[in-house]
Amino acid sequence: MIVRKLLFTALRMAARNPAVRRQAVKAADKAVEAARPSLLKASRRAGEAVRSASGELKEGVKKFKAGMEGEEILPPGKPSAKSPKRPEKNITPPKGK
Repeated sequence: MIVRKLLFTALRMAARNPAVRRQAVKAADKAVEAARPSLLKASRRAGEAVRSASGELKEGVKKFKAGMEGEEILPPGKPSAKSPKRPEKNITPPKGK
């Protein structure tokens, strides 16, 4: 507990120091410059994946719409064969009990 408190106090003091802040900014700039090529490559791959998925989705929507246009629409008076009506169940309790 005491070591932890001493460590955090030292870190807080270092964070307030302008020289330490300048060194932290320089280190962060170096890290960004070193990571830039891999970040650009990952961004490019992500863009390609999004474009590919978007194209596949558009094709699927076109096929779905084309399939829906060709389907037969049943007249309102006739029930469809896919959804037969079930008899209703009587759920009221018997009288007299």
